[in-house]
Amino acid sequence: MHVPDPQETRADTVAAALIYLMTHYSRTGCPRLALCISRHLQCLALHPDAPRVVRDTCAALHGSWSEVAHGEPAARPELH
Repeated sequence: MHVPDPQETRADTVAAALIYLMTHYSRTGCPRLALCISRHLQCLALHPDAPRVVRDTCAALHGSWSEVAHGEPAARPELH
């Protein structure tokens, strides 16, 4: 019987945590949560078991969340 290594983090677990963090960030705007989101995005972007589309999307979003985490203003689309 294969016992999973607790040091290995499954891609779906990281994705679930990312959704949780993003939900709470939307309520609080906390920069610490933005940093956690940025790190989770980076983790998924590099995760060998994550689907390619997830890795590519996370890699594309990582920079934006990193800027938010470091206090740089996020570009907001104008609503017409």
